[in-house]
Amino acid sequence: MTISALVLLVALALFLIQRFDVVAAEREQVLVEHGFARQIDELNAVIATQVDWDDAIRSLDHKFDAEWADFNVGNYLYTFNGFSHAFVLDSSARPIYSAVKGERSDAAGYAPFATVAARLIPAVRAAERQRGPFKQRLGKNNIIIPPIQTTTTTQLAGVTYIVTATLVQPDFGKVLPKGDRAPIVVTAKPIDKALLGAFSARYLLNELLLIEPTVKPDKRQQIVLRDADGAGLVALSWVPRAPGTVLRQSLQWPLLGGIGLMGLLAFLVMRRGGAIVSELIASEARSRHLAFHDQLTQLPNRAMLFERLRLMLAQLADSDHQLAVICVDLDRFKDVNDTLGHHAGDCLIQTVAIRLREACGQNATVSRLGGDEFIVLYRCSSQQQVADLADRIVMSVAEQMVSEFGRIEVGCSLGVAIIDHPGVEPSEALRWADVAMYRSKDSGRRCVTFFEPEMDDALRARRALESDLREAMSDGSLHMVYQPQVDRGGQITAAEALVRWNHPQRGAIPPGIFVPLAEETGLILPLGEFVLRRVFAETSGWGDLRVGINVSAVQLRSNGFAALVTRLAAQAGADPANYEIELTETALLGDDPVTAANVEALKRLGFSIALDDFGTGYSSLSVLQRFSVNRIKIDRSFVCALDESGEGEALVNAMVKLARSLGLSVIAEGVETEDQRQRLLACGCREFQGYLTGMPQNASSIAGLAGIKSAAAIEALSRRA
Repeated sequence: MTISALVLLVALALFLIQRFDVVAAEREQVLVEHGFARQIDELNAVIATQVDWDDAIRSLDHKFDAEWADFNVGNYLYTFNGFSHAFVLDSSARPIYSAVKGERSDAAGYAPFATVAARLIPAVRAAERQRGPFKQRLGKNNIIIPPIQTTTTTQLAGVTYIVTATLVQPDFGKVLPKGDRAPIVVTAKPIDKALLGAFSARYLLNELLLIEPTVKPDKRQQIVLRDADGAGLVALSWVPRAPGTVLRQSLQWPLLGGIGLMGLLAFLVMRRGGAIVSELIASEARSRHLAFHDQLTQLPNRAMLFERLRLMLAQLADSDHQLAVICVDLDRFKDVNDTLGHHAGDCLIQTVAIRLREACGQNATVSRLGGDEFIVLYRCSSQQQVADLADRIVMSVAEQMVSEFGRIEVGCSLGVAIIDHPGVEPSEALRWADVAMYRSKDSGRRCVTFFEPEMDDALRARRALESDLREAMSDGSLHMVYQPQVDRGGQITAAEALVRWNHPQRGAIPPGIFVPLAEETGLILPLGEFVLRRVFAETSGWGDLRVGINVSAVQLRSNGFAALVTRLAAQAGADPANYEIELTETALLGDDPVTAANVEALKRLGFSIALDDFGTGYSSLSVLQRFSVNRIKIDRSFVCALDESGEGEALVNAMVKLARSLGLSVIAEGVETEDQRQRLLACGCREFQGYLTGMPQNASSIAGLAGIKSAAAIEALSRRA
């Protein structure tokens, strides 16, 4: 009886072990199937981003631009996402562009993919017809045009590809398709080692490889990838995890121990089995927690936020309460990362998360959307309740944080969208709060803004201005002016290059508007290259007259920036010794190796370095010494203060003495009155820049004022540039 019971116990244990393996394998099979489908969706989203665009309509439909296609389709998709083939088909499905591995090729490159493309195109055209022609601007009434795509897999020359056909569509709606049929972009991405490696690492798969679909090796699982006809092309095969087998292997010696140890063995099996089950349950709980929580702050992440927001919006139908969606964005968080490092930024994010939970209490849901942006969901009965909560959040975040990095102070800007009726999409509610938050940023930060419908118009205007800025770099509305810098005798010793924008409809747009916009939208690098190219072209014949060029922190942190400056100067025949790179103090703070390498390379090539707006940032002797700055520029705020009190004069005097002790030259900016110039002379300053000494002028005017003999040549260069 005892032996029978023990045998039954062992049989039960082996059955449970086998079931553990089966359940784990089944769950892993579903995970891989869903994961590969998600992988294809993510690749399709990348393609749609590049072709669902007004510029794409203009450059691929209205008038085909091969260089645009190279940069935005062929080269971009290959360089950043691994699409080995990219083709553009016209309305008659004829290839008008072909790129293989990021390089433009002839039409023969499309031939191998013509058959599979022909299977995909009808579905795209059918969806295009169902969508119908655009009868109004897309940006009106928040119309969103979903991408039109269809995807399959195919096999060519032994390589399996994911092939997608995507219809070219507008996004902002400034440019609409010229006919009933828009071009179609066909892309192919090979399922190679890189893709398999990334997919395997993402879903923790063992020995992932491609095999024939008819081969079914023992102890392996697989999913079959099929072509447009449903025929199996290849199978993704992997070795499933087997927790039960691991358990059996760890217990095989005790099982052979003998009848005398059977009782103890049974106890160990049950105990171990319970531990495995508990571990599986705990692992599932951890996985679910990680899937719905931010790892840094343990707050709900984007996925859980959308789930809860959708539920709370639906509950508005049966409630007399309102839902407040509060977007919280830290002010100047980037400065903390730049000056103290990313670890300090992480500590700050964790502290802010704790303060938000404490300020909001149990009646609100606090989540981290990403970066330094948080979302608070709060049920309320009045706007005053929301305003009180928002004020608590602003005050809580503004409290000084004491850490291993010293005392850190940041503020936050809040945008609030109050929703009192069901039917609003979660993404739309978040967008409203985000629009209001950016209005707070524009209003001076550390404030709260409630969403109003007219704010959408301002956002559209901002996006339109961004689009216009892209065009301005090629249509001639951007140009350079130069402000003279003079010595105490009034002789021009240098000039600072300044970019100006004359908008065709809006007139002159100040740099204080379009330069920050360029930094926020990623246009600062092409804008900076435009400025460098134009300045070198217009001033290369100025001889020994020094020219100052402003460079942003983003440019300085860009790999290869020094090489770009050198190449542009060489193309224009400009001598680096006649140029001064003007940097802000914030750009030189921190331990960024790319910044240090770029500065060192520029100095080695002969460019001098000036520290602009000196005294307004985190001024330190270490910055002046570490980067071997040649000159400092006293900010206009200190020059203006000379007229107000003796403290301003004392500060300027101290700056001049500091510069002299370090062997640096010094110049004062913003000199507008003769009294300011005299006071600066008394402090020991010998160079000046401002409206008193000279207004910004074009290149030929500066050449004439400085007595440069090649002024005519400069003017010709200016016109040509």
